[in-house]
Amino acid sequence: MPTLTSLEISALIVGMGLVTLGTRGFFMYLGDRVRMPELILRSIRYAPLAAIVAILAPEILMPEGATEISQFNWAIPQIWAGLAAFVAFTWLRSMLPTLIIGMLVYSALRYWF
Repeated sequence: MPTLTSLEISALIVGMGLVTLGTRGFFMYLGDRVRMPELILRSIRYAPLAAIVAILAPEILMPEGATEISQFNWAIPQIWAGLAAFVAFTWLRSMLPTLIIGMLVYSALRYWF
C-alpha cells in the first residue's frame, strides 16, 4: 500500500470537508425555496437512531473477537447494559439518564464479572 504525502493528505481532508459541507448544508443553502414533503421530514428524525443502532448492535450482541452473530453469549455485560438502557429510555424518554444508566450497569457488570 503506497504511503500518502502531506500534500495528498491535506487535499483529502479539504475534499472531505467540502463534500460534508455540501451535503449537510444543502437545505441551509436553498433555504425556503425547497419544501420537503411532511413524510420525508418525519422520517429524517429516525436517521440518527438508525445510525446509532447500526454502530452499536454488533458491539452489544457479539462478544469480543466474535466474527458472527451465532457466537452470541448472554454472559457479556454489553447485553445487560443495552437492555437496561432500553428500559430506561422507554420509561424516562430522556437521553442523558439512558446513557448514565447504561454505563452504570455496564461498569458494574465489568467490575463484578
